[in-house]
Amino acid sequence: MSKEVLPFISNEVAESFAAFDDDVLADVLRLWDCDAQDWSDDHMIVFRFENDDLLVWNELGGLKARRGPVDTAAKPQIEEGPCLIWRPDSSFGEYIGRAELSSALLETFV
Repeated sequence: MSKEVLPFISNEVAESFAAFDDDVLADVLRLWDCDAQDWSDDHMIVFRFENDDLLVWNELGGLKARRGPVDTAAKPQIEEGPCLIWRPDSSFGEYIGRAELSSALLETFV
């Protein structure tokens, strides 16, 4: 994935996804606003692989990523609303249980 194709996805983020190509995707979680009954943020996503998590978020118009465990049982530290929870996103269902997904998952942000 190059900056010429997707300028808001840095090479660093693409490499973070590629590092999980040998791992199987176990779940995808997004922030759910209980009051609005809708997703709170289109770009804050936890990709939970069998061996580790990848947290992806939007910052100043570009994607950022951080590898490491995400405590999805804890209340998210975001001031958008009082009722935010992590909830599985079924729109990623076709990817669950598969590996070699870096390109496919990055394309979901386009």
